[in-house]
Amino acid sequence: MEENVTPVSTRSAGMKFGLISGLVGIALFLVSAITGMNPFQGVLNWIGIAISIAFLFLAQKSFKDNGDGFMSYGQGVGIGFWFTLISTILTIAVMYVYVTFIDGAPMELFYEEQASKMEGQGQSEEAIEMALEWTRKLFWIFAVLGSIFWGMIIALILTIFTQKKHPEPTF
Repeated sequence: MEENVTPVSTRSAGMKFGLISGLVGIALFLVSAITGMNPFQGVLNWIGIAISIAFLFLAQKSFKDNGDGFMSYGQGVGIGFWFTLISTILTIAVMYVYVTFIDGAPMELFYEEQASKMEGQGQSEEAIEMALEWTRKLFWIFAVLGSIFWGMIIALILTIFTQKKHPEPTF
């Protein structure tokens, strides 16, 4: 008796692993925020990027393993899109709620570090204040857009190595 199995779609593979990656991103954010580290820069960010790449790889592997064993470049990028979208929205939404309603200290630490860097570069107080004002206004917009942009760049590159094209038919 044959089992009727629905093949995995690029959306379902990307969303499933994007959700997992988003939850890991939230955990890393909370660890850094609670321990007083800057959650928007530093070693935990690089660890988070490495973990995201690993989960994207697993999403693409899952697609191939639960499908016909093949994945085109376009399918791999599609998985990357859904993965990045879900992971970004989930993680940044929780970050926003945390620093807006629970504890604003992580954002203040970020702003202080940015001001210190600008002072070290010899920027005037006026320039620093203007930069921080614009950063406060646009931070979350650029966080979402930047995360999606870099997530897609990573997906485009990773898929070069993980794609497995259908063999060409021989006549």
